[in-house]
Amino acid sequence: MMNTWYDLNTRTRKTVREYAKENGYPEPSLALQPILSALVVKHKLSIICAEIDEITDRLFLLHDRIDIAIEEGNLTCIVLLRERLEEEKKKLAAMERLLKMEAPMKQKPAEGEITEEMIQRARDYPFENLLTEGLQRGRCRCKIHSGKNPTSFEVKNNYGRCHSCGWHGDALKYFMDTQGISFPEAVRKLS
Repeated sequence: MMNTWYDLNTRTRKTVREYAKENGYPEPSLALQPILSALVVKHKLSIICAEIDEITDRLFLLHDRIDIAIEEGNLTCIVLLRERLEEEKKKLAAMERLLKMEAPMKQKPAEGEITEEMIQRARDYPFENLLTEGLQRGRCRCKIHSGKNPTSFEVKNNYGRCHSCGWHGDALKYFMDTQGISFPEAVRKLS
């Protein structure tokens, strides 16, 4: 548990030390620095979450006002309120991005869950490592249709294409098709 505290946002720890020095306070002890840093991070996150709550409240209010303007048939009011609604949506998106940047730790995925990072790693798996006979000038036999032509299957930029049977795809799709396994299983094995 203590290692987690020490790993928290070293930039924030440096800021805490600089703040203490600038304001004439003694520098926090090594044991206290990570705790103060964690408090600063939590405070930042609580401010961001409070702002998100306020924006959400304004969005609901704007939706209610738009409904009233529609009932009244006030087109000018509807246009102005929709513009304001779009501004608030942009603010909300910016605050959500800020929240993701300031979050101190990524949450671990649930057991068995497949993440986007895992899928990307599986897709980026070196195609050449999946080919049993290897490549000659970027080409080999097609394992998909058990072709006999030694140059029908081409690999370029980690993407495969068979010029005989028409199969094409990334390393993940190739692994699924040649091994006859499901998408989640293939992702787990390649990532």
